[in-house]
Amino acid sequence: MRARAGLAVSIAAAILVSMTGCDLFAPQETLYIKEASDGVSGNVGPVFIGNAVIVADSQKVGNLVVTLINQGSSSEDVKIAYGSDSQNQQTISLGPAETKQLGTADGTLVYFTELTSIPGSLANVGFTTGDAAVDLQVPVLAGDLPPYTTLTPTPLPSPSPTPLPSP
Repeated sequence: MRARAGLAVSIAAAILVSMTGCDLFAPQETLYIKEASDGVSGNVGPVFIGNAVIVADSQKVGNLVVTLINQGSSSEDVKIAYGSDSQNQQTISLGPAETKQLGTADGTLVYFTELTSIPGSLANVGFTTGDAAVDLQVPVLAGDLPPYTTLTPTPLPSPSPTPLPSP
């Protein structure tokens, strides 16, 4: 009787190990998140930066399209910068647990002028909040691609000259 019980336990253990053995030693793929979109994501302090892309036109102007999510319990100011030109820096304020979509028709627009990165390349965009900072290599996409035609930067207004009074 003991031999029969021992044999049953041994067979059950062998079946259990053979059916789950791969799961014991194989790495879990859910630990490695891969981007399923064109953009890149990251974190700066408690703020999640989701699916960042720059949609560029032929005039060296780029529209940053990104979702910012404040995962913290206090307000955060996120400074976004491209290059060292102060014209290409903007600060976005996020309340606690607030989400903001940038670069869309109903969202805040963040344009980068004098964009030196061409469509198909990467642009270095810095995100800073509090004591945290991160630089992301953001893909630059052409605005004539079908999913991005509505996100192409609209022409920036140019200053009109004021006529001088006649003497």
